[in-house]
Amino acid sequence: MVRLLIIGTLDTKLEDLEHLAAIIRELGAEPVVMDASTRMGSTRLSGDVQLISRAEVARAAGSSIRAVDGLPRGEAVEVMQAGVLALTGQMAASGRIQGAVCVGGAGAHLAGPAFKALEIGFPKMIVSPLASGDRRFEPYVGLRDVAVLHSVADIAGVNAVTGPVYRATAGYIVGAARAYASGADAPIAPTVAVSMNGNTTPGLSRAMAALRARGISCVSFHANGVGGRALEDFVASGKAVAVLDYTTTELGAHLVGGLMDPGPSRMEAAGRRGVPQVLVPGCVDFITCGRWDEARRDFPGRSMFRHNPELTLVRLTEEEMRRLGDAFAGKANLAAAATVICVPTRGFSISDVEGGAFWDPTADAAFIDALAAGLDDPARLVLIDAHVNSPDFVDRVVTELMALLEPPAGVEEQRTPELGRSR
Repeated sequence: MVRLLIIGTLDTKLEDLEHLAAIIRELGAEPVVMDASTRMGSTRLSGDVQLISRAEVARAAGSSIRAVDGLPRGEAVEVMQAGVLALTGQMAASGRIQGAVCVGGAGAHLAGPAFKALEIGFPKMIVSPLASGDRRFEPYVGLRDVAVLHSVADIAGVNAVTGPVYRATAGYIVGAARAYASGADAPIAPTVAVSMNGNTTPGLSRAMAALRARGISCVSFHANGVGGRALEDFVASGKAVAVLDYTTTELGAHLVGGLMDPGPSRMEAAGRRGVPQVLVPGCVDFITCGRWDEARRDFPGRSMFRHNPELTLVRLTEEEMRRLGDAFAGKANLAAAATVICVPTRGFSISDVEGGAFWDPTADAAFIDALAAGLDDPARLVLIDAHVNSPDFVDRVVTELMALLEPPAGVEEQRTPELGRSR
């Protein structure tokens, strides 16, 4: 029998939590309710459902329920968040639970830190009326595989709307927990973390097929800001044997603007952790912005490309490319392990090709020159007379990556320190 943790606030959601616990038990799983209320409410559950009291949650945070009762709401929530984080992590790590679900309105945020700390694959679900509309899902999901279900109606009792939602919730989380508890997946081959987007899919499809043929698994992260952060988080977890950072357009988003900013730590985890990496300036020639009229307003006079009705690609200027090359070098210089930078000199994206909307050899050269000048070790740089998606370039990148993973015994490659190796 699988055990499921239900996180909520009994002071306001008692009926809802009891109902969900009853359905979970009806489906053959064992519910455990954790009361994360910031204020005193009901402390009893009907039946014999195990309860983790709000006092226990407060103690797990290094506080006391008396202290929590005396705090302003915001500070009280922070204490209870810490307690939920500590207890949920302990229960998951020890195998005492095989899944967790949080039900609430604003109270759903109580489980946010805990769910973001649970491993990928461990079933975790949030049910909330706030999971809708034009809202950011960062507080709920972060960089983890959190399932989010819109409750449609407020969490204020079981009725014609919430009743069916709770039954579906129980079915989802019980099924996921049983799948999780049924056993580990087959062993996964050594894994390479890859960054990609639509512009680099042609090249990376070839690269990943070549790596799989060599017994290497690939996990790709979409270079959309959150994807880049997820890549860094995955690499920092120690699960990647190497990184193929092929689509580094997010670095430009952080420096120049647009929608895909991954924050200041992009392109750093592999270097700091000592994970071998091949870096490619895929799509560094543009940033991704919103609708066409918004992009024209924010970046007047630029070369642009309509990616779809919601997204517009904006070409970077020569000066921005120079800044980007210098920043790219700075990231590479942080690396404590083998790092190779493969640069395609015939274009960085699908549109950055002779006759294409973003073809600008002068701007691309500014990036390459700044990159070469900024590297502490110029021998890391490999200039390849090809386009970023061309088979020749892809095959060379794969060769460089395999050399990092399987260096030939007793063979030391010769590199040209001035410009790096050329094809």
